Amino acid sequence: SARAFSAPSARSRRVSRSTRCDACRRREDESSTGRRHAVLLTSGAVLSSVMLFATPASQAYGFGNAPPPKKSKYRSEEEIRLAREDAERRKDARDAESNRGVLVTLPSGVQYRELDEGKSDGDVVAQKGDTLFVMYTVYRLAPGAYFKYSSGGTPIFMWARGYGTEGQDDVGATYKFVLGDKNSLPRAVSPALLGMKQGGKRRVLVPPGLGWIDNETQPRPPTFGSGRRLSNHKEEPLLMEVDCVRIRKADEPPSPADLADALSPGGWGGFKLPAPPRLGY
Repeated sequence: SARAFSAPSARSRRVSRSTRCDACRRREDESSTGRRHAVLLTSGAVLSSVMLFATPASQAYGFGNAPPPKKSKYRSEEEIRLAREDAERRKDARDAESNRGVLVTLPSGVQYRELDEGKSDGDVVAQKGDTLFVMYTVYRLAPGAYFKYSSGGTPIFMWARGYGTEGQDDVGATYKFVLGDKNSLPRAVSPALLGMKQGGKRRVLVPPGLGWIDNETQPRPPTFGSGRRLSNHKEEPLLMEVDCVRIRKADEPPSPADLADALSPGGWGGFKLPAPPRLGY
C-alpha cells in the first residue's frame, strides 16, 4: 500500500510531458493547416471572380481598335519647338492684356506708353517752349523689371501730385513748367512729352542716368517720406506717368488765372487738416 501512494518516478514524468507536447504540436499543426486551406480557398475565389469579370485583352480598347502607341519619355525636336511657340503666344497674349497702350521707342532709346491719346478734335500739341500743366505719378519698378518694361514690370508708388495721395490736399492741382527748360523735368521725360495732346496720358520709363540725378531736377517730392524714397531709389529705373491737363502755347499770352496762379505763394497743396475733436456730451 505504501508503494501505491508513492510519488511518480522521474522517467514517468518525462514520458507524460512528452505525450502532452506531442498532442499540443498535433493540434497546432491541424490549426495551421486549416488556416492555410482557408486562405487558399479565399484567394481562389477572388481570382475566379477577377477572371470572370475581367475584360479580354482583345476588347480592352474596343472591337477592332489597336492599343495606342507607347509614348517615349523624351520629346522630339518638333514637339519642343511647338511647345516653345505656344508658350511665346501665351506670354504675348498675357502681356497685351496687362499692358495697355502702345509702346513707343524714340531714336534716343527712351521708351513711353501712350495710355491715352487725349482730345482727338484738338490741334493743340505740346512743343518746345510751351507751358504745360500736368498731374503726375512717379513709380519705381520692382527689382529686375527694367529689362522687362516692354512686356510689363510691377510699378511701386513713390509720390504724386494732383491726386490727393499721402494726405495731401492737392486734388486737381497741377505742376506747371516750360517744356524744354533745363531741370524742369528729368532728361528722359521731356522728349517723351513732345507731341502730347491735352487730356493725354503717357507713362515714361526713366533710366537711372536720365532721372533725378541731382537735387536741381524737378519736380521734387513734396513730403519727407517720398523724399526718402527718391533718395533710396534714384539710382534705379523709375516710371513717370503724366496727365496733360492743359497746354499754353509759347505765343499765347497768360490768362488772368495764370497770372493769379503765378503770384500765389507756395508750390504744393499742403496737408488736409484733421476734423475738430468732438466732445462726448
